Amino acid sequence: MSVTLAIAGRDFKGFFGTPLGWIAACIIFLVSGIVFYIVVQMLLIRGQSIDPVADIFGQILNFLNYINIFIIPAFTMKTMSEDLGNGTYRLQASAPISTWAIVYGKFLGVMLYFGVIGIFMALYPLYSIIFTEPDLKVLLSGWIGFILNSATIVAIGLFIGSFTKNPIISYLGSAFFILLFIFSGFFPGIPDWYRHSVNLLELSSEFTKGMIKTGSIATYIAIISVFLFLCRFVMESKKWRF
Repeated sequence: MSVTLAIAGRDFKGFFGTPLGWIAACIIFLVSGIVFYIVVQMLLIRGQSIDPVADIFGQILNFLNYINIFIIPAFTMKTMSEDLGNGTYRLQASAPISTWAIVYGKFLGVMLYFGVIGIFMALYPLYSIIFTEPDLKVLLSGWIGFILNSATIVAIGLFIGSFTKNPIISYLGSAFFILLFIFSGFFPGIPDWYRHSVNLLELSSEFTKGMIKTGSIATYIAIISVFLFLCRFVMESKKWRF
């Protein structure tokens, strides 16, 4: 456990020690600010009362779940492919460290970053407590959906990144595979249960509406577990090649 936390801490600090972490944070907050302004203006034009959680926070999270498809692969690229390329994983593999500890550490390191982002995103509706009474249940469910959706994309990104030392291939491959994974549910003849399971954007939108379904949580956990297991399998196979 200590090894996992050490790896997670190293990666988490590394994100803020390079332009990547700050640029991504700026993009996320800039986009969320723009979405915040647009949603508020649209509601005011329509003369509708504004629910700061459902109307604003929910729309911001929905949009962030879209752009995370392209932002998160940059982090999994850094933590996985760069370590494979610069020899860090070779050193870790030669040490008495389990492959699971390495995979979990990298997963946790990326999730710590996006967990912090999620906390700052929650400040939008929390600030409105001064003026109104937001639905905290919707706020909590939306935040849970954002974290689960981010964790799923991180797990997929780590799996794809474990195949290559090339950061560019890792990034493009991860983004492409995530999109393919989501849109595979729209292929002809695909069962409805599969279509609903792989459509991460639809799953996350349920949470922003205040719906916390056991089935949706189980689906997220299952997808995360499968891709982390596959990532561990690929990393373990590389260990025996050294």
